[in-house]
Amino acid sequence: MVAESIPARRPVLSLLLSALLAVGSAAVLGAPAHALQTGTHATAPSVIAHTTRQVVAAEPDVTLSLAPAGAAALQPGQDLQLTATISNGTAEPLTLGALNFYLADRALTSRTALDDWLRPDDAGSPGDVILSQPAPASILPGNSETISVTVPAASVGLTEQNAWGARGLAATVSAGDSVVAEGRSTFVWAPPTSVVPVNVAMIMPITTPAGTAGLIPSQTLETYTAPAGLLTRQLDGVANRPVAIAIDPMIIASIRVLGSAAPASAVDWLNRLERSTNDIFPLSYADADIALEVQAGAPALLGPTSFEQAIDPSHFSSPTPEPSAATGVQSDAPPQVSPGTPTDAPSPAPTGTPPSTGELLAWNYTATNIAWPAEGTVTAADLDVFAAGGLTTAILAGSQVSGHSADDVPNTAISLGDSVGLVIDDPLSDAIRRAAKAATDDDWRQAMAEVLAQLAVTAQDSRSTHTVLAAFDRGWPPTSARLSQTIDALSSVSWRAPASLQQALGSPRTPNVAFQGKAEPDARLALARQLLQREGEVGGFATAATNPVAITGTHRLDLLAILATSWGPQASAWRDAVTTNLAASDRLLESIAVTTKGPVNVLASQVDIPVTLSNSLPQAVKVRVHLVPSNGRLVVGSDIEATIDAESARTIKVPVSAKVGNGDVTLRVSVFSPTGVEVGVPGFVDVNVQAEWEGVGAVVFAVLVVLFFGFGVWRNIVRRRKERTETSPPALAEEATNAGDPSHG
Repeated sequence: MVAESIPARRPVLSLLLSALLAVGSAAVLGAPAHALQTGTHATAPSVIAHTTRQVVAAEPDVTLSLAPAGAAALQPGQDLQLTATISNGTAEPLTLGALNFYLADRALTSRTALDDWLRPDDAGSPGDVILSQPAPASILPGNSETISVTVPAASVGLTEQNAWGARGLAATVSAGDSVVAEGRSTFVWAPPTSVVPVNVAMIMPITTPAGTAGLIPSQTLETYTAPAGLLTRQLDGVANRPVAIAIDPMIIASIRVLGSAAPASAVDWLNRLERSTNDIFPLSYADADIALEVQAGAPALLGPTSFEQAIDPSHFSSPTPEPSAATGVQSDAPPQVSPGTPTDAPSPAPTGTPPSTGELLAWNYTATNIAWPAEGTVTAADLDVFAAGGLTTAILAGSQVSGHSADDVPNTAISLGDSVGLVIDDPLSDAIRRAAKAATDDDWRQAMAEVLAQLAVTAQDSRSTHTVLAAFDRGWPPTSARLSQTIDALSSVSWRAPASLQQALGSPRTPNVAFQGKAEPDARLALARQLLQREGEVGGFATAATNPVAITGTHRLDLLAILATSWGPQASAWRDAVTTNLAASDRLLESIAVTTKGPVNVLASQVDIPVTLSNSLPQAVKVRVHLVPSNGRLVVGSDIEATIDAESARTIKVPVSAKVGNGDVTLRVSVFSPTGVEVGVPGFVDVNVQAEWEGVGAVVFAVLVVLFFGFGVWRNIVRRRKERTETSPPALAEEATNAGDPSHG
């Protein structure tokens, strides 16, 4: 309900004056007077009978926006300045009648009352008429008309006797006898009184749009840091104002890693950030959603492992204009960099020496123990992993804290076991975010009116001093002027006091509140698990490379970019980005391949099988080749180690032995890194074993040798006999004669 126990309480004298003014106004404009309540809660009689109509918007495409146009608060005796904008979203000209302005029947003393007034569930009473005038006669289709209105102080009817606090405003516009649109807003009534201001700590993330690369390209940096660039708008809006900056370390590293090749505008931007007086703390690198990492199975928080692969040493051969890496908060953490936060902030690299990973990320942070995951999807287990990684303070959405009523605004600091939670004031932050992103002055005034009312409702609770946290979202204001306008407007509010991060952390812990964990959506977790599993595969594959960090360093940076919090609202686009990332890593894992296909004929018992390997990486790889036959016809010798040059192929020979029988054999060719991790895709080589032909050939050869030598011997015998016969014919004749003569027996 909007109604509260404290009515508007307009004194009798003011009532009578307002009634007389209303009568006069009614004579001119046809506006009815309204019933008022006195400070004693007695209902004054209506000077002119008036029944408030129930508001029913007959034309949903006709809108009416309403907002105060004057100072942050209205004081006794001041006229109320308003602006009303009527927009015709129909396809026909809009003919209008009366434009009426109302004051809520009662003061808005709680956040429930404020929300019910601004966003009622159904049309109800807009309150008492304080002014009525003709609306613009006609508004063309697609056009808007803005009307500036001054409500005399006497018509407002509030005096010093009325309590300090937020008040509701409404306006309606009619066409004929029907109300076609209603708008609502608030203002703060501020008679002289003592009000304890609300301590408001504000944080602003400085990030870049979601991307798939872990470093911002030079040309993009130049665009972002141009006079109207995205990063320039963010820094212009908050620099040297009472706002803590949560910076994405990827921005700092992307500028520094370019050395002398960094765009001048980017270097100037980094210098401005360094000179600013704001509190500053790091987000995770690339603003990766650390809650998503943990819930997807990461055993620890992820951070960059190396920038070596992205550094061109020639850009560091002479002094560069980049700002020095100021010494930051010391830490006893191990050398690996935690998510976006340098474990130690070293001195700048000497001139001519490329910077290390720690030097690229170093900054003079106000604090390095703050985690700011995506709002609304953090579990209790996540908090333990955060703390183990050194992030002992977590910024949490107010929707994840229970145990207090909607009207009991808690202090931002709560206890979370061994950690501390800084709870965002969701309603206040939502209104501030709308103001910072407002495209028009009307939108900005409407949003700021709610911001001031939220603070007024909180300040009215005089039981204790409140310290709340207002957070801008991970978005980008249309102009730096709108962002700074919002912050400057808050600075002029007397019921708000600026608070630093340290003051917010030091505020009294809100008792009797509980953290309500909420997990990431299942579909988002499933994709994140695929990414983490793939990183493990890439890490194993990289052990074959002569320079593994050139692979793992780039892959880790890109992984963090894919896990960026800014992808959260873009479910479809993020799914496409994950698919693209996995496809790219598929190609990486296939960059070492077996290209031998076969068939290969084995005709001996001992042969060398040729295996050709290709390497499409821009660096050499060291591998061990292992062959496994599909059956016992072949026995493979020991593995062969080989080095394959960058973007080349090499054929190696693996010894095998033929053993039992002939037939077909399929050799499975696997490639392993020196550490034993299988890399690339296994190849299969068909082999035709005909090793028994070696024995048959030997027998044939032996027979041929025997025949050859036997034939030679036979020829020699025949030849000698022939020679003997030819050289002794008389002797042979005499021997023959004697053989026939008996006297020689």
